[in-house]
Amino acid sequence: MESMASSTTEGSRTALEEDDREELEELLSVYGRGGPKLVLTRGIWEPVETDGGVVRLKGVLMFKNESKRQELFVPEVRASARVLSKGCTDGVLARVNINPRHDLSDGYGSPDSTPREDGYWSTYILQGGSKTYLELAVELVAQQRSTGSEALSKITACCVEVDYECYGPSGLSEHKQHVVIPVDFPDPSLPPLEVTDLDQSDRDFKVYSIPTHLLFHGDDPLSVVEKYVKPHAVEGDIVVVAETPLAIMQGRYRHPSTIKPSLLARVLCKLFHPTSSVATACGMQALLDLVGPLRAILAAFLGVLCRALRLQRGVFYKVAGEQASLLDDISGTIAPYDKFICLGPRGSDAFVRQVKQRFGLSAAVVDVNDLSKKTKMLTILARTRDVDEDFVREVLLPNPAGNADQQTPFVLIRPASPQQGEAA
Repeated sequence: MESMASSTTEGSRTALEEDDREELEELLSVYGRGGPKLVLTRGIWEPVETDGGVVRLKGVLMFKNESKRQELFVPEVRASARVLSKGCTDGVLARVNINPRHDLSDGYGSPDSTPREDGYWSTYILQGGSKTYLELAVELVAQQRSTGSEALSKITACCVEVDYECYGPSGLSEHKQHVVIPVDFPDPSLPPLEVTDLDQSDRDFKVYSIPTHLLFHGDDPLSVVEKYVKPHAVEGDIVVVAETPLAIMQGRYRHPSTIKPSLLARVLCKLFHPTSSVATACGMQALLDLVGPLRAILAAFLGVLCRALRLQRGVFYKVAGEQASLLDDISGTIAPYDKFICLGPRGSDAFVRQVKQRFGLSAAVVDVNDLSKKTKMLTILARTRDVDEDFVREVLLPNPAGNADQQTPFVLIRPASPQQGEAA
């Protein structure tokens, strides 16, 4: 996890700007055509600190005025937090303090950059294209020593919701940003979990699922592989990651509250089976924001036409593009991301190539879920050239990583003998 000292030196400011620029670009790609003029990033977070009966989390988030000419006001910012745990959270209090850090972008101290003791947010003006920062300090406190410490030890993550207002030429509007911060980190040296309930074929192999912390937007996928997967891998192993965990590490998810369904989205979503991820107005609008209305209309028209003529099914997804089939509506993945619409990952081919180059391991990115064994539907988004696609499909149809709360996003497939093939 990235760390950042609360310093106003030029060096720390430059590092912060570089990190936030990368996150902002990814966030804008997720919003597509539906992004707000005033964008708030999920921020750069320091490593978790535990001090007796208190768990402390601290992050710096950036406000960016995406308008080139218009001034935008930030009149109000509020934040709340809740925890995810392996047990009961009674006796745990979550507190969030908001500190303006306008000094990090302005380069000088201003009256608004000094935190008020009463927690009041002073209205701040952002000129066109400018940015400013705020610091979130989260404390998870054990209210009772007898039971609170045990409750703290079972916490796996903290979910922070930031509500902010934007005031400008279009009036006053309300917006949200959601941040998930992992708190519990499993020991990477512990042996992986061997999956035994597989339909073993004629080919001899073993499958291991790899537990990790709850992945979040601040994780570097290669660093996660190095920490949790590499210690257990041997030559000939195939590293497999599901597409949704990879997308989560890239920050490619949106809360429905950030989506404004258009009339087109409300109409198109009714054309699909209720189980489709684009069968809701928000799910369809998330896709429209990515591919545009014209492409979606064309895809829907050709899809309906081909279905009526009994020519082919699934035409909409082919014409609308890869994201149409990879998008997962709410409830499509583990908590707390079950509250979000998750998009497909970007750069899957580059990811598997980097795994091969950096660690010498074969790799694949797949779209698989708990129904894959029944539906026989499994998509391999990317793989190194030495991976046998049919073999991986056969092994993964039972979904050994799981989609519930297993928190095992990576799988190691270990053939009885190293696969032969062209190196990636």
